[in-house]
Amino acid sequence: MSSQTEQDQLSQQILETASGLYLKYGLKKVTMDDISKAVGKSRTSIYYYYKNREEVFQAVLANLIRGVISEIDANMKKRNTFKEKIEEFCLSKIKTSEERSSFFRAIEAGMDHEEKSKHMTDAHNRMMEAERSLLLNLFSTSISNHEIPAVSVDEQETIIYYSAEQYQRYQA
Repeated sequence: MSSQTEQDQLSQQILETASGLYLKYGLKKVTMDDISKAVGKSRTSIYYYYKNREEVFQAVLANLIRGVISEIDANMKKRNTFKEKIEEFCLSKIKTSEERSSFFRAIEAGMDHEEKSKHMTDAHNRMMEAERSLLLNLFSTSISNHEIPAVSVDEQETIIYYSAEQYQRYQA
């Protein structure tokens, strides 16, 4: 096994372990010591990958977003038409949101309003940008394949924006 692969595996193990700890105890209660003990490595090993708790948390969020987008994308690829892919996007988004809601509730535990606003707004914005990229790619591919009429990027952005607004209303 190459050293790079071992490093990647340890980095991923740190993120998965931290995620589990956040789910169990909440973000505020998890320390770098807790993560190092749970991973079975020294704190120095953890600090090699992440310089502090905030960096670990941001990496966990990025990993979560990548996983959600990957899952949504994989589900969309199982469908054939543009319409079916859009429907699958919506269904998968709802499903993945519901599946991960306990994680977000857990990390919010013990946060004050300012911290919730900062972290949850950041996570929401990062997710929205990843979803936007996924949908813009779908539009581009579908236009190139002459499956849907050509629409400007501005029009695509408008459709995506209104779709996100409808989703927010559904969640409320």
